[in-house]
Amino acid sequence: MEYFERIEIENNIIINHIIGEKPKKEKEGVTYVYGTNIQANIGDDIRFYEDLIAGKKKSLKKLVEENLIQPPEGKKLNKAGTAFEDLTEAEKVEAGLKTLKDDEKVEGDYVVKKTKKELYNEGLITKEEYNLYIDELREADYRREADPLGMQVIRGDVEKNIWLEKIEEIKINGFDALGKVKEGNASLTM
Repeated sequence: MEYFERIEIENNIIINHIIGEKPKKEKEGVTYVYGTNIQANIGDDIRFYEDLIAGKKKSLKKLVEENLIQPPEGKKLNKAGTAFEDLTEAEKVEAGLKTLKDDEKVEGDYVVKKTKKELYNEGLITKEEYNLYIDELREADYRREADPLGMQVIRGDVEKNIWLEKIEEIKINGFDALGKVKEGNASLTM
């Protein structure tokens, strides 16, 4: 009696690994693969193998390319094609997995908040809200830069014109360039 090693495959799945006599009649719908020292595993899909007898599986990259494996939601194949990694926030938006809020935008790989100017231009904040924001920025610069100079003027450590120049610089260069909205004007002044 001669013995043979074989695997039995049904619907692309290895259902049996046998060493024994060759069957007198093969089962309908079952494919038989004969070999020696077969390394493929019962329960595996044969399409995942590059070499069924040697048990060598295809790379993850090839499995994804052949649509045998889908990346999990929110993941993508890494550059090396060896593992899955998280999608960037921008890629999640592009894939429809994340929805931007009205005050958000995509910059590169990131989701960031829109600027106050963008919010105003899109009608998401009023001119009063935008102007208040500009005033708050200007006030912060005055406190941070001009007020210390004012104290130095009072002590006599700095000339008054240096302090006044700093105030003018903040007024002109700091935030007028962003533009406050003038009364009765629907667009930003520059």
